[in-house]
Amino acid sequence: MGCFFSSDAKKDEDDEIQISKDKEIVFVLGGPGSGKGTQCDLMVEKYGFGHFSAGDLLRAEVASGSDLGKELESIMKEGKLVPSSVTIRLLKKAIAGFDGNKVLVDGFPRALDQATEFEEKVLPAKMVLFFDCPENVLQKRLLKRAKTSGRADDNIETIKKRFD
Repeated sequence: MGCFFSSDAKKDEDDEIQISKDKEIVFVLGGPGSGKGTQCDLMVEKYGFGHFSAGDLLRAEVASGSDLGKELESIMKEGKLVPSSVTIRLLKKAIAGFDGNKVLVDGFPRALDQATEFEEKVLPAKMVLFFDCPENVLQKRLLKRAKTSGRADDNIETIKKRFD
């Protein structure tokens, strides 16, 4: 199987996706289990934001059964980070399809170089919300979530890798 992450095979497709310059992007960051999704849901309800979770978009791609989804499933089960170009492509497509202008990007970027790449390929962020939470609390929350989430990455081995 070829490595589709390192090539520019989707570059032409990405260039065709247009995002209104009126959109206001807010990065919502914090450790896994810090409450990003919960707080985003509240902001969607109260203020009308669009909410795009990098993790949810990746899991949806896995559930689609596509070749990309199969590769992503393997990466995510090991607790590794998906290449930023793939995550940005999924986010850009989702944001472009949202009619509103206020957008929450949940769980991405995880590093400054990813933020720079996102801002070059999509739009600059207007703000960053960061939820700080001790690792022991995150682990407790994730193990509790694992009982009902059905997520492949909600297990103790993967959780520990995600903290490294």
